Amino acid sequence: MSRKTITAVLGLIGAALAFVSSEFGLSIDPTAVLAGLSSVVLYVLLEGKLDIKRVGSQIGKFKDVKFWLAFISAILVAANETFGLALPVEAIVAVLTVIMGVLFKVEFKKANG
Repeated sequence: MSRKTITAVLGLIGAALAFVSSEFGLSIDPTAVLAGLSSVVLYVLLEGKLDIKRVGSQIGKFKDVKFWLAFISAILVAANETFGLALPVEAIVAVLTVIMGVLFKVEFKKANG
């Protein structure tokens, strides 16, 4: 994407915001919106590519069973408390451990052997 294209898009957005704010009586500051949008565009064009490479190199962490167990457990515990399901937290974690083990084909060791 060239600088001319970016400038044209930001100009169109600024004109649209000025029109909307004058026609509908909204208190939108077009300068602030354009500054925010330009910083987003610059991030995506410059730093975003590097961030995608960094995350891509660490993709193996998202395949770890312990990560997903902790992530889903936290969400379910929060949902349990928010919606008042009255499920014991220990039962949620135990069931999730079995489900995650089946999904990721992890073999569980017996406690006594």
